[in-house]
Amino acid sequence: MNIRTDTKIKLSMGVSISVIAVGVAILAFWTPSRAQFFFSMGLIVAGMLIFTILLHATTKPETELVADERIARINERAGNSAYWMVLISMTILFGSDRAWSIGIEIADMYYAAMFVGIISRNILRWYYNRKGDVIQ
Repeated sequence: MNIRTDTKIKLSMGVSISVIAVGVAILAFWTPSRAQFFFSMGLIVAGMLIFTILLHATTKPETELVADERIARINERAGNSAYWMVLISMTILFGSDRAWSIGIEIADMYYAAMFVGIISRNILRWYYNRKGDVIQ
């Protein structure tokens, strides 16, 4: 396992370890309320996730980290299509709520937009990668 010595990755790893330390400090030294507990646990989990992602990135060769033109165009096209799918689904949700007074709250629309965006972008990336031609 060859670990690269990229300074940006080292700096980011230091920041993630600092986030974990701040979460532990909040959890250990201040009076624990329910909000502080969840905040500190969120910091600890986020720091650990960032650290593992960066550790994984340091073990990859540098040629694997740079996306070639084909992958970049696939990501752009999938992101553009996912944007329009999210926009149309939010328009339909908002219009149906206005027309029939369903009672959809803004938080529900937010979670629906996140779900539709993430799932559609991943599916479209897979589809455009399998399709082969991304030239418009």
